[in-house]
Amino acid sequence: MLKFLILCLLGLSAFGYTFPYDGDVLVLNDNTINAAIKQFDYLLVEFYASWCGHCKQFAPEYSQFATQVKEAGQSFIVAKLNGGDQEKQAMNRYKVSSFPTIILLIKGHAVPYNGDRSANGLMNFVTQALEDKLVRVDEIDDVYKFLSDNNLSLLYFVKDSQQPELQIYSMAAKIFPHLKFGYTTSAYARKLYDVDEGQIVLFRTFEERRKEFTDQLTLEKLTNFLYENSTPSFEELDNKSYASIFNKNTPALILFWSQQSQETKDVLKLIAPNIKKRITVVSVYSDNYMVNQVTSHLFINTPTFPSLYYYKTTNEVYKFEGQITVENVMRFVHEANNGKIKRKQKSQPIPNQTSNVLKVVGDTFDQLVLNSKKNTLVQFCQTSNSKCYEPEFEDLAEELKKNDNLVLAQIDLSYNDLDSVNIENYPGFKLYIPKVTSNPINFEQEFSKDNLYAFIKQNVQLTQTHTEQNKSKSDL
Repeated sequence: MLKFLILCLLGLSAFGYTFPYDGDVLVLNDNTINAAIKQFDYLLVEFYASWCGHCKQFAPEYSQFATQVKEAGQSFIVAKLNGGDQEKQAMNRYKVSSFPTIILLIKGHAVPYNGDRSANGLMNFVTQALEDKLVRVDEIDDVYKFLSDNNLSLLYFVKDSQQPELQIYSMAAKIFPHLKFGYTTSAYARKLYDVDEGQIVLFRTFEERRKEFTDQLTLEKLTNFLYENSTPSFEELDNKSYASIFNKNTPALILFWSQQSQETKDVLKLIAPNIKKRITVVSVYSDNYMVNQVTSHLFINTPTFPSLYYYKTTNEVYKFEGQITVENVMRFVHEANNGKIKRKQKSQPIPNQTSNVLKVVGDTFDQLVLNSKKNTLVQFCQTSNSKCYEPEFEDLAEELKKNDNLVLAQIDLSYNDLDSVNIENYPGFKLYIPKVTSNPINFEQEFSKDNLYAFIKQNVQLTQTHTEQNKSKSDL
């Protein structure tokens, strides 16, 4: 505690903020993250939630890593932000949708970490990310090779290697690890490629093969230029675009198509350049090896070809209905962005029933719960809450399975949408009585097998009681 207080006092920034520390980890919130970005060029931030089991398990490793970084005198700061409980602005800004999420902020620009949760993995990631990635190519043969070896190449035509703007250029290279950044002082190369001194040109193998950066060189303007021009307007989904959409929670129009529906791609090709700054546009061919992964993210149990979906966030997916035309699709996107159409309801595939607890999903909730002729006690779960999956509920279902008028059911709201249900604390329990299912009875006591049994007995006429069931077992 003393160390924590001392570090809090030492954490006073030049911008008037006091940055508290938990051990050697800088603690951020929505109010201080901007000040931290201004003060520190490189921030490694863990977005976590206090209720997240994975976060709790990872916390000692992350703390140990922060100490290693401090002792090694590294040039980056290790920080954390509690995005699961209250700090929502930073969560939305960096499109964080799961915990823990680790992001390296370079002057506020996000480079996500997707490796294993270990100190060694994190150290390797940051060390590699902060390496100087500029390639100097002064001989014309080296320029040719640099441009021909890479699908995306950025070339800066400078007067000499001491040009101060190269520092900005070098910073951008760290933000875009998939791009090759080169520079040349060759006057012959400038003449050959018909550019002026100080020009930056993006060479690419798609659409317009050459895009020139014509603005004043600042990090913000150069990164905006690269975000806009380093990917095709419309392409077949691959590992790179998959990660960009689903790992970074990037809005996307996703077209599922087959050989018989190629004309739908032409429509999307016309739309893509107009919305590229805001929405990624990709196609998924029926034989694409990633079909199952994509449909899983979109909660599509049986994809059809053609079909079109707008992935806005993990919890906001919209299905296009009607003929795929430029006008119809643009109207669809506008209405989805303005809340004029309903989002697609998430539902897991219908599961096989292998236990005494009835497994319910979004698509079967009405049939198995709301329209059931039996009393149904539903446990509402969330994957991140380990208490949901403790054995008491399954044990109680085993002991009460001979009651013909009672069913114990379970649904995971992480993967299934139910607009009619609002759960504040997990696990949550509601008892649905036949013919009055619009007004279920809430279980409001502490979760335990005995408390649940007492709640059931109070509200349901059991055909065989909990005590009788236990007695019959002991008689065996």
